[in-house]
Amino acid sequence: MKHLLATGVLLVACARAQAQSQEEPTISASFKDGLHFKSSDGNFDGHIGGRLVTHFRDVVDRPEQGARASSDTFFIRQARLEATFTFWKEWEVKVQTDFPTGAASSTTGTLQDAWVLWKHTPEFNLRVGQFKQPFSQEETTSTRFIDFAERSALNRLVPARDIGVMVGGRLFDGVFDYELSVFNGQGRAILDGNDEKDVAARLRLSPIQGLRVGVAGSLGRLDRVAAPTALDFSTPELGVLFLDTTLASTFLDGERVRLGAELSWAYGPYGLRMEWAQRADEVDGPAFSDEEIAATAWYAAFTWIVTGEKKAQENRVTPAEPFDLSKGTWGAVELAFRVAGLEIDDEIFDLGLASAATESRGVTTFTLGVNWWPTQNVRVSPNVILERFDDDVTFTAGDAEDSLPGFLVRVQMDF
Repeated sequence: MKHLLATGVLLVACARAQAQSQEEPTISASFKDGLHFKSSDGNFDGHIGGRLVTHFRDVVDRPEQGARASSDTFFIRQARLEATFTFWKEWEVKVQTDFPTGAASSTTGTLQDAWVLWKHTPEFNLRVGQFKQPFSQEETTSTRFIDFAERSALNRLVPARDIGVMVGGRLFDGVFDYELSVFNGQGRAILDGNDEKDVAARLRLSPIQGLRVGVAGSLGRLDRVAAPTALDFSTPELGVLFLDTTLASTFLDGERVRLGAELSWAYGPYGLRMEWAQRADEVDGPAFSDEEIAATAWYAAFTWIVTGEKKAQENRVTPAEPFDLSKGTWGAVELAFRVAGLEIDDEIFDLGLASAATESRGVTTFTLGVNWWPTQNVRVSPNVILERFDDDVTFTAGDAEDSLPGFLVRVQMDF
């Protein structure tokens, strides 16, 4: 009888366990850096987030010429919504759209990220869709985590989002990481305009904690792309067009080659970032063909979190004591300084693509900034900027300027 009773109890327990195993997993929700959903069996993890980044830009004593120097203005730099979902731990999908200030067509939403990732192992993953090419640590760092209100002049030479496929991974416990990719080479949300494809690769080494060095390169071909469309040499910070190449009947036609090197070092509250990039484009014009225009850019930046928090690479600062007037705490404060330069080869003047009498072949920018993080999700960043041109830049009224000072203030919230 005892054996029968024990057997019955065991059968009931097994039946209950089987029934529980066949039940649908439950979903729990939480709000930490966005809205998170997670299944009880760990096979589903979802995140819905976004950001709002508002800028105010002021060029001191701005010359009265809107096409050359952008108006002093408030504007919405980014207003983004994104959703990222992970299925069965290995498959991840992300969609992100943006609603920035601009023409009416731009306020309907611009597709940013749209990709599927198979993260099989740390050593190998596969990404397909629209995402950033693996070139330039400044560009591939989210604007939420860049150290200044805006990226440097180097950003004018590097690729951004494109449609393609990439493999990558981290080897030797994260000491070495690699990214190899193939893209259309036309930019985001655009079909390829020719049969050629861009290839891009980046290799990075992290020999010690906080230190990372890397090299990158890309190679592609362009077919009859109008030079004014592809050669934009306005400064990202103050929006000053120091080299105007808006000439008709000139096309980028042939190879485009990019090379880059980068260094990033975070030590305690201090951060050091340096980068160099070069781009060369083959161009055709009314009186020439198969000529090359080269441009080189660089920057060096130093940051110091004066409130003592630890500096993290490409991540937000988390205040040790968030802003609270009742407690007399003010959050985290970071000081930042950057010097950057961009120079275009004299060939652009020799070929008649720009006028040496009115344009500058290069610019050097000096940026002093403060990043205040009252909480880890809110940031206020006032920047003071001086842009010095290699040659005098002539504005419509005939005024010639060799430098322009200004301010750029960022207020952002992300979740």
